[in-house]
Amino acid sequence: MIQLYFGYLLVHLYSVIGMFFKATMTIETIIFSIIVFLIWSFVPVLGYFIAKVAGAKGEMNLWMLFFSGALVSLLENILFYFNVLSIEQNSTGTLFAFVLFFIIAFISIKSKKLVKTSRF
Repeated sequence: MIQLYFGYLLVHLYSVIGMFFKATMTIETIIFSIIVFLIWSFVPVLGYFIAKVAGAKGEMNLWMLFFSGALVSLLENILFYFNVLSIEQNSTGTLFAFVLFFIIAFISIKSKKLVKTSRF
C-alpha cells in the first residue's frame, strides 16, 4: 500500500513544490503545509486499504502499485486541468481518487516469470 501512496504523492509533489517557489512564506508555514499535504494525500489511498480490509483479493507487484498510484494522481490532475472539476470541488477530486484506489484493490495483475528449461 505504501507504493501506491508514493506513486500518488510523486505526481502531486510536483505542483506543491512549484507553489513553494512562487509564494513567500515563513519556514513554519512551509513545514505546516508539507505536513498537511502528506496527511491529505494519504486520504485517497485509504480507499485501497478499506477495500483490502473488506476482502479484496486483487494482487499486484510493487511497481504496478506505484504506477497505479501515479496514474490515479494524473487522472485526478487532468480533471482539474481540463476544467471538468473546479478548484472549489477539490473534495470531489479526492473522492474520485478514493474510488479508483478502491477499484484497484480488486484488480489482479500477475507477472509471469520466465523459466528456462534445458532440453538436454
